[in-house]
Order: sequence, then C-alpha cells, then structure tokens
Amino acid sequence: MRILYVSPYPPARDGIGTYTHVLARAVREHGHEVAVVAARSHPGAPEEVVGALDDGVGALRAAVARFRPDVAHVQFAVPAFGARTVAVARWLAAPEVPVVATLHEVSRDTALLRGPGRALYRRVGRAGQRLIVHTRAALDTLTSLGLDGRATVVPHFSAPPPPATCTAGDLRARHRLGDARLLLAFGHIHVSKGLDDLVRAMATLPPATLDGVRVVVAGAVRRRHGPFRLFEARDHLHEAKVRRLARRHGVLDRLTFTGYVPDGEIAAWFGAAEAVVLPYRDAEQSGVANLARAFGVPVIATTVGGLGELFEGSRWAVPPGAPGRLAAAIADLLATGAGEGPRDSGAAHAPDTDLNAVALRTIAVYEAARDRGPRVPGKPS
Repeated sequence: MRILYVSPYPPARDGIGTYTHVLARAVREHGHEVAVVAARSHPGAPEEVVGALDDGVGALRAAVARFRPDVAHVQFAVPAFGARTVAVARWLAAPEVPVVATLHEVSRDTALLRGPGRALYRRVGRAGQRLIVHTRAALDTLTSLGLDGRATVVPHFSAPPPPATCTAGDLRARHRLGDARLLLAFGHIHVSKGLDDLVRAMATLPPATLDGVRVVVAGAVRRRHGPFRLFEARDHLHEAKVRRLARRHGVLDRLTFTGYVPDGEIAAWFGAAEAVVLPYRDAEQSGVANLARAFGVPVIATTVGGLGELFEGSRWAVPPGAPGRLAAAIADLLATGAGEGPRDSGAAHAPDTDLNAVALRTIAVYEAARDRGPRVPGKPS
C-alpha cells in the first residue's frame, strides 16, 4: 500500500510528529510506501516529506494527486494543526482518498474547547472511514459524540529511544545533580500536567525522605502558532506559578528545570531517574509513560484517562489533584528502593504496546479503509 501521512513531522518539536515519524518508519519496514504532508514546512525535513500545509490544503491535494496513496492517515489534534485545523477538517469533508484519522487528544480537546470542540470532532469523526484512539477513555468520549461505531483502540506504542549522545553521568555533572535520587517529570510543560501538585507533594514529605532527592523537570513549554499562542502564554504563566509555589514552600532548590531535551539525551535522563512522576490532572494518553515502560523505570502516575488503564493495579497509581496521596506514593517508592535491581514500571495491566504489534494493527485499519474506498459526501460511511 501507499500511505500518505498528514501530521506534524520532524524536525518540528512535536510529540505527535515524533509518533508519526516512528510509525511511518515501522510501516515502511513492512513493505509499504509512505509520504508525508507536514503541518508546517521546516528546513532539513526528511525526504518522505512531500508537502506542507503552510498555504492551506492545496499542498495536500497536490500530494494526493502526485503520490496517489491508497490511504491518507491524518494524525489529528487541535494543537497539532493550530490555525490550520479548520482547513484540514474541510478537506476531510470531501477527501479524494480513503481516510484513517487517529484522534490523539479527543477527550482533552473537547473538554477544553467545549461545544465548538465537540462539533469539530463530530465533523472530523464522521469524515473518516476509520478512526483510531489510544485508550478506552477516548473511546468513551467518541461514544458520547455518537462516533464509536467506526473507532478502533490501538494503544500508544513503546518505541526504542533515539541513539544516546551522552551518559547519565554527563547530565548529572552538567546540571550539578551529584548523586541525588532523581524523580523525572519529562515532556512539555503544560498546565494539565500537575507540576503544582508535585511541588505541593514534595513540600509535605518529611525532611528525612526529602533529603538527597531532586525533581528534574526535563522539558519546555511547547511552541504554538497563530491564535494558539494564547495557550503557549498560559503554559509559561503556569511554569512561573510552579516556580513561585516551590519558592514559597521552600523546595525550589529541589527542582531542576532543564529546558528542551534533545533526542540524544532522552536515554540518559531515563537512565538517571529513580522514577518517573506523572501527576497529570487530565490526559488522553502519555508517550512519556510508554518511554518509562521501554526503559523499565518505575512510574508514579495519576489515574486520569489512559494512565488509569496503563497503571491499573499499580501501588503507585493515585487520584489526580491529590498532593497528599502523591506524596505518600513518592515516599513509598523511595522507601522500597525501587531503583535497585531489576526495574519494573508498575504497569501491571499494560496493553500490548510493542511497536511492531501496533504497526500491524494500524496496517489492518488501513486495509479496511482502503477496501471501502473514499467516502462519498452526503452518504453515511
């Protein structure tokens, strides 16, 4: 088959772009041809990028005409396309090719955007022959929108990390961490990720437990474009609030903010961490959780969205917005010495997130969409 991906794509610093890049490579390894129309053009984009949505969907239609795909796979989330979201939704209303749409953040987007968000997802969902979501919670959201009949749950994969360009020791030296026990909060800084709850939890730990512990916030605020810069500004304000809160509670010296983490440093940070902390207040799914699984690093996580599915039954799974429960889980993990010996992420009931298995399940969705042909406007799909 010939698959055309419509998505953010490297070198853009975007989690969905990274997801698409890894998935496309795995699909190609199964003998299929791939091409990409990126959300935005970037110098140095890989050769499979054949267009970008800088000037609207004209480039998308041109790519369909040139590449002649069997299926287009749209990696959809409002932050992924920003100001181009409506244009992509319009194209989906009358595509020239069968469409699969992965809805990465349906629960978060509809909760944030309310009525307009629900209307947007109904429009996008009804346009695609097949829909993919990563969690049962996302499927429940589609059910509430009347879109469950065409959706398939395909879990977010655990992918091998990029080649390391440094060691854990290098990072410890650069950030003056010494031999501290590290709790890793990895990924974009976002208001929904609960860093303020983590600060409050740290502040309640007894001095004997807190001694020698550092929280590494390894990431930066996601850059956004157009009117969505308001959300970027909100996240910058959230980061400032977290720093003020840590100063007020006397734990600012326990936090290290690294800024953007290059791919080559990911393995070293997970290698250095005693545990990964995901104090999220809402979440569709988490690529960070799957990275932790791939590295075998213990995870302390809230039970929101897909995290509740992934860490069901874990002794370190806690309710969202409960700093006291989060503190108890941190204290328990540190007391058990989870970083010693064989590592276990705590994902007791994790789905099969092997990259090859996810690629094969996704290819099966492509085949089903291809066999049905393009959606005819005005007719139910």
